[in-house]
Amino acid sequence: MTKNKNTFLGIAVLAASLMPTVPRANEAIVYSVYKGIDLGNPNDATQKDYFINLGTNNGIEEGSVVEVSRRAPSYDLTTEKLYKDLVFPIARLKVIHAEKDAAIARLEKLYPADKTPVLNPRAVIVGDIVKPVK
Repeated sequence: MTKNKNTFLGIAVLAASLMPTVPRANEAIVYSVYKGIDLGNPNDATQKDYFINLGTNNGIEEGSVVEVSRRAPSYDLTTEKLYKDLVFPIARLKVIHAEKDAAIARLEKLYPADKTPVLNPRAVIVGDIVKPVK
């Protein structure tokens, strides 16, 4: 019975860590990611565009930098319950195009693995939180 319980707990922790979190009201997020087609040319790096729901109405303009954070639920193994959501910075994006209520940005810096919790996947994804850098 203990082995089954430990297996269940392991699966629950894994599932909780992979669950996308729902953005909170008035929270700016990455709402779409577009990756260009890799044509196999080693001299052309395939770019990713990150669409965010901040724009010129929020003070965002071309060249602005936003910090990307990930919200991750934490699971308390002693009580077998979800404990709380942790929010930690993972990357910086630089805006290449801005409109009144949306912008497109590219990756400027992914924070090093030794400075961030384990990420799965280790990339900016839809639902990640964005905040302007002052």
